[in-house]
Amino acid sequence: MADESHIKLGKRVKKSKLCPFGWEYTEQIPPDEACVIALPGSDADDSKKANGFAKMVGEILKNKKIPIYSVEYDLAGRISVTDREAMLNHFNQGNPDSPVLRFRHEDFGYIPQYIRELYHMTFAPRLRDEDGNRLSVGQTARRLNMLAFVNHCQGSTVSFQLERLLKQDLLNLGHSEKITNYLLKQVHNVDVAPVIPLGLTQTTTFKFVSLADEKATSVRTPQSNYVLNRRKEHEQFMEGIGKDNQPRSVGTRPFSMNFALFRPTANETIFAVNNIFPVEMQKDEDLEGIEHVFDSYADKEDSNRTVQGDVLSQTFRETVNWIAEHTLKNAKELTELPDIFREQRFSRLVAYAQGNRYNFITRETALQKSRRQTALRRHRDNSR
Repeated sequence: MADESHIKLGKRVKKSKLCPFGWEYTEQIPPDEACVIALPGSDADDSKKANGFAKMVGEILKNKKIPIYSVEYDLAGRISVTDREAMLNHFNQGNPDSPVLRFRHEDFGYIPQYIRELYHMTFAPRLRDEDGNRLSVGQTARRLNMLAFVNHCQGSTVSFQLERLLKQDLLNLGHSEKITNYLLKQVHNVDVAPVIPLGLTQTTTFKFVSLADEKATSVRTPQSNYVLNRRKEHEQFMEGIGKDNQPRSVGTRPFSMNFALFRPTANETIFAVNNIFPVEMQKDEDLEGIEHVFDSYADKEDSNRTVQGDVLSQTFRETVNWIAEHTLKNAKELTELPDIFREQRFSRLVAYAQGNRYNFITRETALQKSRRQTALRRHRDNSR
């Protein structure tokens, strides 16, 4: 089956007779415009849904003058879940036996046409002058810093595929591998409930996820499996406190997943919580999938959220505003985004998250180390 998928790009505008819903189609984002690009989930198949997602992102922004773009997907029979599973398998992070791949005719690394179209509407013009010549590294970096992506679910997959196209385009333009990697870091993504490979993105990416979200945790890597196993260990540990009459000190308590920060790579930061809403709400048939929806993260106030859910939402909204404001700083000169750890506005949130931080490189927790040392002592005692 030929790939006949397409995409339409639109912009939030003031309501008028010509644009009664405050939405206007456009062919391309001006290459020197600072803006936010909101990439929604795969169900955004008309202008109303695309505009609705852009509106939700706009409600998060404190500066209402920052232009917001979003997209409308025309998948033309393509199945986003199949494309996503194929892409994950391309990077050895999916399920090779997935039944959705049974009749796929394309290579797993294939990038759909609609994403290629979006690339030419967004990134391609920012790398070249009006005559199609390559811009300097500084000019390119400044222009890339003027884009802020806010993505939900399938939107994170689209953004990850755009990154692949950007990398190849930069190399084709003659940039070295070192310069290409530098320029990729000048692209900033904020992903909600992401469904993309872990530890591979070369853009500066901030991911927000609930471990109760089965779609987001369907990405299987040694890292994600380890986190899920740690979550299970923590829950078992907390349930067993006091049952064996053994004292538990803070130093031997296992890593808590209430609100935590991970860094699989230097430019990929993940904020995670056990759950955004109480378990009893998740089990409500009318609220199925509540841990995955964008509103769960974006709404400023939700009395039903857990405390950790509120903190995750606050961190997400603050990150979106931080990156959106950063785009404007590049209107005149190149200004690189600082490490989030060095930003005063995040000091309290990061400190809270780092209290639960776990480095993937570390192989065991204090509790595991204590257990291992105890087992070794018993083994030595029994061997005497």
